[in-house]
Amino acid sequence: MTKRVAMRQASPDDLPALRALARDALVHDPDAPAIVDLLWHAAAGGCRIVAETADTAEPADPAVVGFALGSLRPARDGQPATGHVDLLVVPAGHRGRGVGRALLAEVERRLIAAGAARLRIRGNPPTHAWPGIDIRYTPAACLAESAGYERLLDANNMVVDLAAAERDGFLATDADVRRLADLGVEVRRGEPADEEALRTWIEAEFGGSWAQECSTALRNEPPTLHVAVRDGAFLGFAAHGVQRVPVFGPMGTDGAARGLGIGAVLLRRCLADQHEAGVAVAEIGWVGPVRFYSRAVGARLGRVFWTFEKAVGA
Repeated sequence: MTKRVAMRQASPDDLPALRALARDALVHDPDAPAIVDLLWHAAAGGCRIVAETADTAEPADPAVVGFALGSLRPARDGQPATGHVDLLVVPAGHRGRGVGRALLAEVERRLIAAGAARLRIRGNPPTHAWPGIDIRYTPAACLAESAGYERLLDANNMVVDLAAAERDGFLATDADVRRLADLGVEVRRGEPADEEALRTWIEAEFGGSWAQECSTALRNEPPTLHVAVRDGAFLGFAAHGVQRVPVFGPMGTDGAARGLGIGAVLLRRCLADQHEAGVAVAEIGWVGPVRFYSRAVGARLGRVFWTFEKAVGA
């Protein structure tokens, strides 16, 4: 008796099985089922793929042995349309049989058909779970390299033990809030009414996807975003829980207002929110200024991610 592997379009009815597969396979991500939901909604039309095997003697009784989700970043700002392989899951018991390679080839084919001029295994803001492949998922990194992907820059997350941060006084902000108030700067929780003006400022000051991510944070209940304002103008923002509950970011401070300590206060207020919500360890995603986070809240380097790119036709 032999088994065959077939690819098909996933449907919402598959989601319980896909969440279960991810929970078992993504051992470094306790919120794996929520990650499936997040990336499912971001997937480009038609780029939700299930791999099934069935006994040739009983083809009507297939078993799901893996799945993949992909999204498309449209061409803009001089950059080509980019297909992103957002998630590829194969249970440990089915690895080494070509299932992962077949899924990757199928998601690539569909992304190219949707208009992708290049392919990436890298976070696709504003909706992504990780910057790239956590290096502890070694089979995934090996698959990418064997499929002709070239490594780009590594990316890092940092982690903050929130109980320790509270104990060490990192989450206390009252004194700094009063100090900033004396300078005419108000620090407060963002409100839905802020959305239009905040988006306009963020797009002008920072560009990228941060404005859209902050809109998501403002729609949470309560809003998971804090802002600094002076004379009706935004000077800084910080958000959490945009993609995943334990993750902090994005954050930005107006260039002319840097050096006042605004960023540290906004960061600490977000971490205090997370601590109050029961998050034990906050994750600062896709970190740039490592020294700032280390000094501000005692953050330490955590997960390391490899990012990859492949030319279409390679």
